[in-house]
Amino acid sequence: MKQVSKIFASALFVLVLPVSSYAATTTVSCESDAVYGENSCDQCFDGGSVVVGDNKGELFDVWENDSDTDQLLFKEEQEMPKMIPLGGASWSENKAGEGIDFWQYTSELDAFHDEENLGEKLPAGQSVKWIASSLGSAYELSSSTAMAGDNVGLLTYDISVRNLAADGTIDTEAKKHRECVLFKAAGGTTPPPVIPKNPELPKTGAEHILLVFVALLLGFGFLKMRKK
Repeated sequence: MKQVSKIFASALFVLVLPVSSYAATTTVSCESDAVYGENSCDQCFDGGSVVVGDNKGELFDVWENDSDTDQLLFKEEQEMPKMIPLGGASWSENKAGEGIDFWQYTSELDAFHDEENLGEKLPAGQSVKWIASSLGSAYELSSSTAMAGDNVGLLTYDISVRNLAADGTIDTEAKKHRECVLFKAAGGTTPPPVIPKNPELPKTGAEHILLVFVALLLGFGFLKMRKK
């Protein structure tokens, strides 16, 4: 009964989670923004613009074997994708429920499991969606003071694979590849008011004191007239 309750609670959490927008991407040159080079990106994508409160879910990455040999992926060598905040922005990792991993290996990847080498073997020239965010999980832009067009987040996908020769020899050094998706601010916030370093104090010269005295006399005269 407790197990059923946990499953029901997780399903309910997914239903009430804010709808996640699919992180559609467009391939761009890694020279198009300095942040790609600063983060050692090998393949670069434009993730579009976001505003505070936006959720980015339904995320995944594709492993492409563009070599002329089979390749092996060992899960224990992989680093999970991560969102790097930029420009003072803050992102929250909203999981679908308690005990559910944000990132999960796909069933498509598991279909390439090679028991002999205890890894996932992808033939040359083929590709597979190897990792994806769990259903209902999303990154949320929780705060940002960036102006329109400023960088607010960089989603990085790291993958490490090893070439497998025809004779069964596995490369001793893994081939590492990093794909990056850049998100920019769709709009800015109203800048805070400028406070002068030396704010002007109320004037207290002789002429201002005289005006205050006259105002008091007029007020006193008005009160006397009302009494009469």
